[in-house]
Amino acid sequence: MQTRRIVYFEEGGAEHTDALIDIVREAALELGVKKIVVASTSGDSAVRVAEKLAGTGIAIVAVGHQSGFPVAGQRFKGENAERLRGLGADVCLGTDVLTNSIRQRERLGSSPLSIITQMLSTLKMKVNVEVVLKATDDGFLAPGERVISLAGSHAGLDTAIVFEAQESAKILDLKMGEIIAIPLSREKSDAEYMRRRAAQAAPQ
Repeated sequence: MQTRRIVYFEEGGAEHTDALIDIVREAALELGVKKIVVASTSGDSAVRVAEKLAGTGIAIVAVGHQSGFPVAGQRFKGENAERLRGLGADVCLGTDVLTNSIRQRERLGSSPLSIITQMLSTLKMKVNVEVVLKATDDGFLAPGERVISLAGSHAGLDTAIVFEAQESAKILDLKMGEIIAIPLSREKSDAEYMRRRAAQAAPQ
């Protein structure tokens, strides 16, 4: 039997980013995990991870949205990509394999993948899974490689989960390990996100 600590944040949010990075650093060294995948829309959070973990020997893969989501263009900042590569990190901007299944559901109906995606969203783990699949599809991770996946509640970082990496075509073979940290609720961050989306969609 093994006993490990799980950190629960009362509410999800970007304010937990620095604390999460410190927690993950400790966990990665304890577990012997040598690679971390970071979901990061603009690259800001990924840069913070790479800077704080510099010198640990832990490799960082920053994973942003595919170009064109949710609006035309790429939101991952060029200066952040340069900074990350300067710190020895990789940047992955591949296809959003899970998110696309939800977008297409409106036009093509439900599919097995869209059902899986919706379940992962309900468990608040969809992004953690998606960035591992994307990074493996693009060759930044090897199938079976142990990795810690970091994601947040629409901004920053507040969730960390260990996985054995897998390609998106073999999503059913993806193995989840330890949950390192996760918020108990994302109600506030979800509501704020929806307010921002509504404001962006409103006529100017």
